[in-house]
Amino acid sequence: MKAFSVAVVGCGHWVRNHIRVWSELGSLAVVCDVDEARLEAIISSYPGIKGVTRFDELLAMESIDAVVIATPSITHVDLARRALLAGKDVLVEKPMALTLSDARKLVSLAEQEGRILLVGHVLEYHPAVHRLKELMDSGELGRVRYIYSHRLNMGRIRTEENALWSFAPHDIAIIMRLLEAEPIAIECTGEAYLTERVADVTLTTLKFPGRIQAHIFVSWLHPFKEHRFVVVGDRQMAVFDDTREWPEKLVLYPHQVQWVKGQIPVAHRAEAH
Repeated sequence: MKAFSVAVVGCGHWVRNHIRVWSELGSLAVVCDVDEARLEAIISSYPGIKGVTRFDELLAMESIDAVVIATPSITHVDLARRALLAGKDVLVEKPMALTLSDARKLVSLAEQEGRILLVGHVLEYHPAVHRLKELMDSGELGRVRYIYSHRLNMGRIRTEENALWSFAPHDIAIIMRLLEAEPIAIECTGEAYLTERVADVTLTTLKFPGRIQAHIFVSWLHPFKEHRFVVVGDRQMAVFDDTREWPEKLVLYPHQVQWVKGQIPVAHRAEAH
Protein backbone atom coordinates (compact mmCIF):
# COMPACT_ATOMS: atom_id res chain seq x y z
CA MET A 1 0.00 0.00 0.00
CA LYS A 2 1.22 3.51 -0.82
CA ALA A 3 2.25 5.45 2.28
CA PHE A 4 0.06 8.44 3.11
CA SER A 5 2.09 11.57 2.36
CA VAL A 6 1.53 14.91 4.13
CA ALA A 7 2.92 18.40 3.60
CA VAL A 8 2.86 20.98 6.39
CA VAL A 9 2.62 24.66 5.48
CA GLY A 10 4.06 27.10 8.01
CA CYS A 11 6.85 26.92 10.57
CA GLY A 12 5.42 28.97 13.41
CA HIS A 13 5.21 28.08 17.11
CA TRP A 14 2.14 25.82 17.03
CA VAL A 15 2.90 24.17 13.69
CA ARG A 16 5.93 22.44 15.21
CA ASN A 17 3.45 20.11 16.91
CA HIS A 18 1.99 19.16 13.53
CA ILE A 19 5.46 18.56 12.12
CA ARG A 20 6.48 16.39 15.08
CA VAL A 21 3.32 14.27 15.06
CA TRP A 22 3.16 13.71 11.29
CA SER A 23 6.83 12.77 11.40
CA GLU A 24 6.19 10.26 14.19
CA LEU A 25 3.36 8.77 12.10
CA GLY A 26 5.76 8.36 9.19
CA SER A 27 3.69 10.58 6.88
CA LEU A 28 5.59 13.87 6.83
CA ALA A 29 7.15 14.45 3.41
CA VAL A 30 7.39 18.21 2.87
CA VAL A 31 7.48 21.41 4.93
CA CYS A 32 6.73 24.75 3.27
CA ASP A 33 7.48 28.25 4.57
CA VAL A 34 8.41 31.55 2.93
CA ASP A 35 11.10 32.19 5.56
CA GLU A 36 14.15 30.21 4.39
CA ALA A 37 16.03 30.49 7.68
CA ARG A 38 13.06 29.28 9.72
CA LEU A 39 12.43 26.48 7.22
CA GLU A 40 16.04 25.32 7.37
CA ALA A 41 15.96 25.29 11.16
CA ILE A 42 12.96 22.95 11.05
CA ILE A 43 13.97 20.48 8.37
CA SER A 44 17.49 20.14 9.76
CA SER A 45 15.88 18.24 12.64
CA TYR A 46 13.98 15.89 10.32
CA PRO A 47 16.36 14.06 7.92
CA GLY A 48 14.78 13.12 4.62
CA ILE A 49 12.08 15.82 4.76
CA LYS A 50 11.99 18.18 1.79
CA GLY A 51 11.73 21.95 2.36
CA VAL A 52 10.14 24.33 -0.17
CA THR A 53 9.42 28.06 -0.05
CA ARG A 54 6.78 28.20 -2.79
CA PHE A 55 3.26 26.89 -2.14
CA ASP A 56 2.67 26.28 -5.87
CA GLU A 57 5.71 23.98 -5.96
CA LEU A 58 4.20 21.97 -3.14
CA LEU A 59 0.80 21.70 -4.84
CA ALA A 60 2.41 20.42 -8.02
CA MET A 61 3.80 17.38 -6.19
CA GLU A 62 1.60 14.44 -7.15
CA SER A 63 3.03 12.37 -4.31
CA ILE A 64 1.45 14.65 -1.67
CA ASP A 65 -1.97 13.39 -0.52
CA ALA A 66 -2.83 16.04 2.07
CA VAL A 67 -1.82 19.51 3.18
CA VAL A 68 -1.79 20.87 6.73
CA ILE A 69 -2.22 24.66 6.76
CA ALA A 70 -0.98 26.40 9.91
CA THR A 71 -0.26 29.89 8.62
CA PRO A 72 -1.65 33.31 9.68
CA SER A 73 -5.47 33.15 9.74
CA ILE A 74 -5.91 35.73 7.00
CA THR A 75 -4.25 33.30 4.54
CA HIS A 76 -6.28 30.20 5.45
CA VAL A 77 -9.06 30.54 2.88
CA ASP A 78 -6.83 31.17 -0.11
CA LEU A 79 -4.35 28.41 0.70
CA ALA A 80 -7.06 25.88 1.55
CA ARG A 81 -8.96 26.71 -1.65
CA ARG A 82 -5.86 26.24 -3.81
CA ALA A 83 -4.99 22.97 -2.10
CA LEU A 84 -8.49 21.56 -2.60
CA LEU A 85 -8.44 22.55 -6.28
CA ALA A 86 -5.07 20.79 -6.60
CA GLY A 87 -6.70 17.56 -5.45
CA LYS A 88 -5.31 17.53 -1.90
CA ASP A 89 -7.13 16.75 1.33
CA VAL A 90 -6.79 19.66 3.77
CA LEU A 91 -6.41 20.12 7.52
CA VAL A 92 -6.57 23.85 8.25
CA GLU A 93 -5.93 25.33 11.67
CA LYS A 94 -8.71 27.27 13.36
CA PRO A 95 -10.23 29.59 12.49
CA MET A 96 -10.84 28.03 9.09
CA ALA A 97 -11.98 31.41 7.75
CA LEU A 98 -12.65 34.91 9.06
CA THR A 99 -16.17 35.14 7.63
CA LEU A 100 -19.07 32.72 7.57
CA SER A 101 -19.46 33.10 3.80
CA ASP A 102 -15.83 32.14 3.17
CA ALA A 103 -16.17 29.11 5.45
CA ARG A 104 -19.26 27.95 3.56
CA LYS A 105 -17.48 28.38 0.22
CA LEU A 106 -14.62 26.16 1.41
CA VAL A 107 -17.03 23.47 2.61
CA SER A 108 -18.89 23.57 -0.72
CA LEU A 109 -15.63 23.39 -2.65
CA ALA A 110 -14.45 20.37 -0.65
CA GLU A 111 -17.75 18.59 -1.37
CA GLN A 112 -17.55 19.55 -5.04
CA GLU A 113 -13.97 18.23 -5.35
CA GLY A 114 -14.63 15.14 -3.24
CA ARG A 115 -11.87 16.07 -0.80
CA ILE A 116 -11.59 15.94 2.99
CA LEU A 117 -11.63 19.32 4.78
CA LEU A 118 -10.80 19.28 8.50
CA VAL A 119 -10.42 22.08 11.03
CA GLY A 120 -7.87 21.82 13.85
CA HIS A 121 -10.13 21.74 16.91
CA VAL A 122 -7.44 19.78 18.74
CA LEU A 123 -8.91 20.18 22.25
CA GLU A 124 -11.94 18.08 21.30
CA TYR A 125 -9.54 15.11 21.51
CA HIS A 126 -7.95 16.06 24.84
CA PRO A 127 -8.16 13.22 27.42
CA ALA A 128 -9.78 15.58 29.94
CA VAL A 129 -12.53 16.48 27.46
CA HIS A 130 -13.14 12.78 26.76
CA ARG A 131 -13.42 12.16 30.50
CA LEU A 132 -15.77 15.14 30.91
CA LYS A 133 -18.02 13.66 28.24
CA GLU A 134 -18.02 10.31 30.03
CA LEU A 135 -18.92 11.97 33.33
CA MET A 136 -21.81 13.84 31.72
CA ASP A 137 -23.12 10.82 29.80
CA SER A 138 -22.97 8.57 32.87
CA GLY A 139 -24.90 11.08 34.98
CA GLU A 140 -22.08 11.52 37.50
CA LEU A 141 -22.37 15.31 37.22
CA GLY A 142 -26.15 15.17 37.39
CA ARG A 143 -28.19 17.56 35.33
CA VAL A 144 -25.90 20.13 33.69
CA ARG A 145 -26.89 23.67 34.69
CA TYR A 146 -24.27 25.83 33.01
CA ILE A 147 -20.78 25.85 31.52
CA TYR A 148 -18.18 28.56 31.41
CA SER A 149 -14.72 28.95 29.97
CA HIS A 150 -11.90 31.45 30.53
CA ARG A 151 -9.11 31.52 27.94
CA LEU A 152 -6.90 34.41 28.97
CA ASN A 153 -3.28 35.44 28.59
CA MET A 154 -0.93 38.36 28.07
CA GLY A 155 0.70 38.38 24.64
CA ARG A 156 0.39 36.79 21.16
CA ILE A 157 -1.65 39.82 20.13
CA ARG A 158 -3.18 39.51 16.66
CA THR A 159 -3.92 42.33 14.26
CA GLU A 160 -6.05 40.36 11.76
CA GLU A 161 -8.44 38.09 13.67
CA ASN A 162 -9.84 39.22 17.02
CA ALA A 163 -9.64 37.42 20.35
CA LEU A 164 -12.97 35.68 19.77
CA TRP A 165 -11.86 34.18 16.45
CA SER A 166 -8.42 33.31 17.81
CA PHE A 167 -9.27 31.80 21.20
CA ALA A 168 -12.97 30.94 21.46
CA PRO A 169 -13.34 28.32 18.65
CA HIS A 170 -11.77 25.72 20.98
CA ASP A 171 -14.36 26.31 23.68
CA ILE A 172 -17.33 26.57 21.32
CA ALA A 173 -16.35 23.22 19.81
CA ILE A 174 -15.95 21.59 23.24
CA ILE A 175 -19.26 22.94 24.57
CA MET A 176 -21.20 21.76 21.53
CA ARG A 177 -19.53 18.34 21.67
CA LEU A 178 -20.30 17.90 25.36
CA LEU A 179 -23.93 19.02 25.05
CA GLU A 180 -24.49 17.40 21.63
CA ALA A 181 -26.52 20.47 20.67
CA GLU A 182 -26.25 23.80 18.91
CA PRO A 183 -27.07 27.06 20.73
CA ILE A 184 -30.52 28.54 20.26
CA ALA A 185 -29.37 32.06 21.12
CA ILE A 186 -25.99 33.82 21.10
CA GLU A 187 -24.81 37.19 22.40
CA CYS A 188 -21.28 38.54 22.17
CA THR A 189 -19.75 41.80 23.29
CA GLY A 190 -16.16 42.96 23.03
CA GLU A 191 -13.87 45.93 22.77
CA ALA A 192 -10.82 46.85 20.68
CA TYR A 193 -8.16 48.64 22.71
CA LEU A 194 -5.03 48.13 20.59
CA THR A 195 -6.01 47.77 16.93
CA GLU A 196 -9.08 49.47 15.55
CA ARG A 197 -11.99 47.06 15.01
CA VAL A 198 -9.97 44.05 16.26
CA ALA A 199 -11.42 43.12 19.65
CA ASP A 200 -8.87 42.28 22.35
CA VAL A 201 -11.47 41.16 24.92
CA THR A 202 -14.81 39.43 24.30
CA LEU A 203 -17.55 37.84 26.38
CA THR A 204 -19.88 35.39 24.64
CA THR A 205 -23.10 33.93 26.04
CA LEU A 206 -24.69 30.87 24.46
CA LYS A 207 -28.11 29.49 25.41
CA PHE A 208 -28.94 25.85 24.74
CA PRO A 209 -32.11 23.78 24.96
CA GLY A 210 -33.06 22.70 28.48
CA ARG A 211 -32.17 26.09 30.02
CA ILE A 212 -28.44 25.32 29.81
CA GLN A 213 -26.32 28.44 29.48
CA ALA A 214 -22.63 28.83 28.67
CA HIS A 215 -20.32 31.81 28.62
CA ILE A 216 -16.84 32.22 27.16
CA PHE A 217 -14.47 34.95 28.29
CA VAL A 218 -11.35 35.45 26.14
CA SER A 219 -8.62 38.07 26.22
CA TRP A 220 -4.97 38.58 25.34
CA LEU A 221 -4.83 41.60 27.67
CA HIS A 222 -4.84 39.69 30.95
CA PRO A 223 -2.26 39.77 33.76
CA PHE A 224 -1.84 35.98 33.92
CA LYS A 225 -2.52 32.85 31.88
CA GLU A 226 -5.78 31.06 32.54
CA HIS A 227 -7.26 28.18 30.52
CA ARG A 228 -10.17 27.04 32.69
CA PHE A 229 -13.29 25.17 31.60
CA VAL A 230 -16.04 24.53 34.18
CA VAL A 231 -19.14 22.34 33.97
CA VAL A 232 -21.67 22.83 36.76
CA GLY A 233 -24.09 19.97 37.38
CA ASP A 234 -26.60 19.53 40.17
CA ARG A 235 -24.59 16.59 41.60
CA GLN A 236 -20.98 17.59 40.93
CA MET A 237 -18.97 20.39 39.34
CA ALA A 238 -16.03 19.63 37.05
CA VAL A 239 -13.05 21.92 36.41
CA PHE A 240 -10.68 21.33 33.50
CA ASP A 241 -7.60 23.53 33.96
CA ASP A 242 -5.18 22.95 31.10
CA THR A 243 -2.44 25.06 32.70
CA ARG A 244 -1.99 22.45 35.45
CA GLU A 245 -0.22 19.10 35.46
CA TRP A 246 -1.94 15.73 35.73
CA PRO A 247 -3.84 14.70 37.78
CA GLU A 248 -4.85 18.25 38.72
CA LYS A 249 -5.94 19.06 35.16
CA LEU A 250 -9.42 17.64 35.84
CA VAL A 251 -10.93 18.07 39.30
CA LEU A 252 -14.41 17.20 40.56
CA TYR A 253 -16.17 19.19 43.29
CA PRO A 254 -19.13 17.26 44.72
CA HIS A 255 -20.64 20.40 46.27
CA GLN A 256 -24.36 20.28 47.02
CA VAL A 257 -27.14 22.76 47.71
CA GLN A 258 -29.69 21.59 50.27
CA TRP A 259 -32.97 23.26 51.07
CA VAL A 260 -33.76 23.82 54.75
CA LYS A 261 -37.48 23.34 55.34
CA GLY A 262 -37.86 23.47 51.59
CA GLN A 263 -37.33 27.23 51.54
CA ILE A 264 -33.75 28.21 52.40
CA PRO A 265 -30.93 27.10 50.09
CA VAL A 266 -27.73 26.19 51.96
CA ALA A 267 -24.46 25.41 50.16
CA HIS A 268 -22.48 22.40 51.41
CA ARG A 269 -18.89 22.11 50.22
CA ALA A 270 -17.27 18.71 49.75
CA GLU A 271 -13.67 17.64 49.25
CA ALA A 272 -12.43 17.95 45.71
CA HIS A 273 -10.94 14.93 43.97
